[in-house]
Parts: sequence; C-alpha cells; structure tokens
Amino acid sequence: MVQAVGLNSVPNVNGISAYRNTDEPSLNSFVPTSTFQTKPFVSSPLILNTSLNALDRQKYIYLLTFMSNYPISNNAEGLSCAKQLELLLKNGKLLSRSKNDNTTTLDNLYSIATKKRAYDLDQRNLISNVLDVLVNPRVVSQTFGDIPYQEKERILSFLPNDNPVKINPSLMDVTASGTCAAASNEVNLADKYPAEYARWVSNLSSEKKVLYLDVDLSSISKNTLEAINILNLLEAQIVDFNFNKVRIKVNTDNNAYIRAKIQDKYWDDGERNVANVLVQSAIMQLGSQNTYNSLIDARKGKFNSNSQGLIEIEKTFVESLIKNKEITSLVYQKIDDNQNLLGYNCSFDKMKKHIKDTIDNGDDVIIGYVLTNETSGRVSSRYYNPEVDGKPNEIISGHEITIVDYKYDADGNMIFVCVDTDDDNKNFVEYSSDWLLEKLHHAGYPAEIVAADEEEIMNNSKVA
Repeated sequence: MVQAVGLNSVPNVNGISAYRNTDEPSLNSFVPTSTFQTKPFVSSPLILNTSLNALDRQKYIYLLTFMSNYPISNNAEGLSCAKQLELLLKNGKLLSRSKNDNTTTLDNLYSIATKKRAYDLDQRNLISNVLDVLVNPRVVSQTFGDIPYQEKERILSFLPNDNPVKINPSLMDVTASGTCAAASNEVNLADKYPAEYARWVSNLSSEKKVLYLDVDLSSISKNTLEAINILNLLEAQIVDFNFNKVRIKVNTDNNAYIRAKIQDKYWDDGERNVANVLVQSAIMQLGSQNTYNSLIDARKGKFNSNSQGLIEIEKTFVESLIKNKEITSLVYQKIDDNQNLLGYNCSFDKMKKHIKDTIDNGDDVIIGYVLTNETSGRVSSRYYNPEVDGKPNEIISGHEITIVDYKYDADGNMIFVCVDTDDDNKNFVEYSSDWLLEKLHHAGYPAEIVAADEEEIMNNSKVA
C-alpha cells in the first residue's frame, strides 16, 4: 500500500531512488557480471493469442509495408521490423490487450502508423522504438542524448529571458540522469503489459499528447478514503471518479517533445529513443506532482528535497497506477539522519523470499539500492580519508534497477537476473543474492505477497 501517513518518514537517501552519479561507483564496478540470455522475459499473464483475424491481418500487412524500407542500422536490436513483428506475433505480445482500453499492441502500432504525430515525430521511428523495447526490454535506457550546438541555439532563441536555461545553457547538458525509477517502471510496463506500453507511446505521441489511466481505487489502498487522500497528496490529475474507479490524466511536460524531436533526428545507440523519452517523462510527471522539466531533468514537488528523480513513495505510487495493482514498498534498511546505514529491518532470507515469491507469481521487482563508502570499495582505496570522505557506512549514492528473474549457481546459491537502464548493457546482468541484498534499500511487491511481513518490517524501521 502507498502509505498516506508518514510520507516524509521515508528517507531521501542522497537521491536513493532518484539517480546514480556517474562520478560514483555503480554495482557493475565492483562485482563481476555476466550476461544471461537463456531464459526470456515472462510475458504478461494474458491469454496467448497468435492468430490474426481478417482485420488484424490487414493491419499487420499494412505495418509490414509501412516499415519495409526502415533501415536496420536505425534499429537497436539489429533486426528488421518484419522479423520483430513476427517474433511478437509468435510470443503473443502483438495481440495481447491493454488493461485500460482493451486495444492490442497491433492496434496501437497501427494507430501510430496511420495518425499524425505531435510535432511531426517520425512515425516509423516511433514504431521501431516500440518494437525494439517489446522484443527486448533490456534496451530501455535512461541516458539522455547530447544536444547539437545548432539545436541548442534554436531552443535558446524561443525561451524567455528569465528562463534558467536561457541564463545558463549548460543546464541542458544532462549527464547522470535521474530517471532510473521511471526507466525501471518502463521496463516492467513493456515486459508485462506490452499492449499498454504501445498505448502509452501511441497516445503520448498523438496530437492530443495525453494518456488516460483507469485505475481501481483498491490498487492504491483498500481503504477508499485513504486512496482518495493519497491521490490528492500526490496531486494526480483526476478527470473522472466514482468510489470504485478513478480516471487519471497523464501527460508529459512540453519540454519532453523538445527532447523527443532531438532524439528523433540525432539518436545514437545507447541513448534514450523517442519512446523512452515520452514514457519516462510522463512517469516523472505522474510521480513528481506534475513538476518535472524534461529539458534539464529536474523536478520540484512536496516530497523530494533533491531536484532529481523520484523517491520511494512516488515510485510506488506510479507503480501501483501502472499495474492497477496494490503495491507494497518495503524499506529494508535502517538509516540515520546523517545518511549512515545502521542495519536492516529483516533478515536477508526474508528479503530473498519476497523477491522469489514475486518472480514466481509472474512479476518483476523494482528495487532501490545504495552504496556506502565501504560497499562501494572506497574504504579499500589508498586515497580514502574518513575525515574527508565520511564514515565507512555513510551512503554515497543510490540507484533503481529491476530484478526480472532468479537462478541458482552450481553450489545452490541464488543469483538475481537484473536490468539496469544506466549501464549501457543490452543484456541481463547477474548478481549474487547475498551481495545485492546488503545494498537493498527498498523494493515494491504485490501487497498479497508480503502482507504477512509488512507490519513487522514497518515496526522495525521505526527503531533506529
């Protein structure tokens, strides 16, 4: 459940669920990783449909023709669009249906192809972007593309003189982006809800530039009044309401389309594609009380003192709305006011069980981890000075990644299979469970998976 009481009790651990400073070490810097490609993503739990009816066949053939000359070099997966469509048809993702409006992935791809896009975004690029992500959600990136000089000059020409970017153009030069929580939600959306992902891209890139989510109030809280309170606290844009469901308007900020147009023309492999830009910007808006600025990757809002990213409470709120499912976020670490890691609110075995049970239930687990001076490897460096660099257990950075599977090594030790949207890696990465669990700050789970342990962990978290 998204907690309505004590929202500010969740520590903002140096932007823990917001971003990873590229000057700081990442998980990949300190543990050997390997690719894991033998087990594919689990598709969304929908009836597998691989047979085209007459109307679907017309749309399928139209898309094949429309994308027939699209260059493979522009495709992050290196596959022709025809091959990608074939793969999605065979694995059931092409004809799976959106939970929100019952459209299929194919319907939404066809809509992109046949209806004008906002700001003349390239329809074929958008379709290719969606196909890339649905075939391989690991290509989702949070890396902002560089803005060519001539584009910067054009942007500055129409900004008012009092705009911060006009005063300081370097604000546009985003390096370490804060969209890791948004990108992790995008991975989960594409993996488990392919038609819904295609609908997000189709609607956000349309001339109306808006998306609507129909959400059960029970997915926010079983208590109706508490659910309403949470929606108001997080400033969701409610356009229709009854005591069972709520319709929420989702849109990006206008600067997202500036970023999208640049990526439409200047995208490089490893950067966010246009679909990534639109989906991540919309998620950032939804979580940050509609305060996100895509041009400079900064947000305001009432819950986050850091200008980047989403904190745990905001990320959980967005995750609940996307999945239309009650998500409980468990905070596993005890952290003092000086950002020192003091201990844990439950055993590693219990953390491991929560993750395993969720994966077995057919879902992914979006987690926030932290690195301290010690766990980052700084303490072992001959340059480490505790008087300057802080205590060994002082938290220095945080990041969000997605656990999509688990396996066991030859000795029976559990290995987590993960997607990191900030590691420039299109493959899975693997971490031993014990190694990752000591860094695990929080994770979101379907409420029923962790109901038996939620109260105990919350009570333990109050003792620091």
